[in-house]
Amino acid sequence: MTKLSTIIISLFLTLGCKESKTTNTAMQNLSSNSTINQTKEKSGYFLQINNQNCHYEIRVNDLLVTKYIDSYPAYSVRHMLNGWILKRGKQKLSIRVTPLQGDILSKNADITIRLLRYPDMLDKENDFGGSTMIMEWEMPQIEEDLPYFQLDTIFNAEVPYEINDLDNAVDLSKIDIETLTEEVVKEFKRMLDLMMDDYDQFNILHSQIFNKLIVSRYHTIDWINDILADNKQAINEEKTNIQPIENYTLQLYGNGRIATLERIHDGGNIIWAKDPETGNESLSLPLFIYKDKRDNKWYLW
Repeated sequence: MTKLSTIIISLFLTLGCKESKTTNTAMQNLSSNSTINQTKEKSGYFLQINNQNCHYEIRVNDLLVTKYIDSYPAYSVRHMLNGWILKRGKQKLSIRVTPLQGDILSKNADITIRLLRYPDMLDKENDFGGSTMIMEWEMPQIEEDLPYFQLDTIFNAEVPYEINDLDNAVDLSKIDIETLTEEVVKEFKRMLDLMMDDYDQFNILHSQIFNKLIVSRYHTIDWINDILADNKQAINEEKTNIQPIENYTLQLYGNGRIATLERIHDGGNIIWAKDPETGNESLSLPLFIYKDKRDNKWYLW
């Protein structure tokens, strides 16, 4: 399975392609509120996850980091958390462990996490300055029937940047759910149509919104360009397998400020490709949007 990267690019990059009539003019970027102090250490925070016989969902500051929903085992993965750490200080970490099958956690379900900090993500030759373990946690043995197990904790992060885009975001939880769902579905269908008809233009739209991830993960323009090219190739290879937007549920993150659509049957991304032989997900694209109160328009997060 391939998950397309949403670690895209800064505002000043221009890709060489013609203007598309299908451009979503309602989703052009406002001025960025991201700042970085170049004199400070470019620290990176990572979560090492080892799990067996369970699914899980990881959030930082109520922003979705990852959701493991695959039917096959994945014993050890590592996620960089900087994209969900918006500024220095206290960060909320939530881990929800859910059943691999059925509605009750297996007595054999197990998950261990290690939260690591690297002081200098630009120092590749010296292992980014070496890691320091901030915390380690293992889910206790399950002794009773539970639909899920959840850990909520706090950790401190020292990062040299601030990302304040959501300061102007509308609290979507206060909008009528039917009205909100209709708006979100409309935006997602518009993005899917653009992705299928003119992927170069879709890449421009995507890249202009994600300049904050260059700030938080310290990537170069060249690295981002490679990601954009890889995404385009993957989409072209899977185009005939991309599924229509249907059988979805609306999900809010970021304390009600960010919306996305997820598949009802397993909680996966609604923009996805299905393997014609197995019926399983072969590619997916995570997309999240928010509404800016300054112009009441939708933007990619």
